[in-house]
Amino acid sequence: MAYQYQEDFLYFITYKTYHSLDFFQSDRNKEILEQQILYAGKKYSIDIIAYAILSNHYHLLINVQDSNVSRNKFIQIINGGSSFRIDKSINTEHVWERANKYNSWLKDENSMFRVIGYICGNPLKHRLVKNFKELSKYEYCNYNDVCKIYNKELVNNLILENCALDFETMDVFETGKKE
Repeated sequence: MAYQYQEDFLYFITYKTYHSLDFFQSDRNKEILEQQILYAGKKYSIDIIAYAILSNHYHLLINVQDSNVSRNKFIQIINGGSSFRIDKSINTEHVWERANKYNSWLKDENSMFRVIGYICGNPLKHRLVKNFKELSKYEYCNYNDVCKIYNKELVNNLILENCALDFETMDVFETGKKE
């Protein structure tokens, strides 16, 4: 039985790589995964509200418009398509964990905003970038698009509240420079 998404629901999705291997360290592989995510969203009319791609996992916040969309087919385009296309420099038969079921639907707006902060802040949490300025240049997270929709100050505060980041002051965090 195929699992169906519910119409007009928000879902928080996380998939990690097999044994947490860093298949997505290269920009090339991150671009491939990003293309698969955007293609799957377009194919199934799913709004990709927020996403972040890291070296060994990705996060999505999606809004499903059609209850006939199969979760398995949506994820197959992302995970199967990226597995097929990336350069598997690490010798393994698998790219993605098979029993990886980090899918949850969000019950309210507060949950949605917490997840937005968490997803957009993930490149900071994993130290791929050091501050908001660098985050705005990180190509594999749609932080800038989310800031256009929800207000940059709100998104930045959501990141600080939901990513357990450790910075001395907001100034240091925003600029990366100590005064």
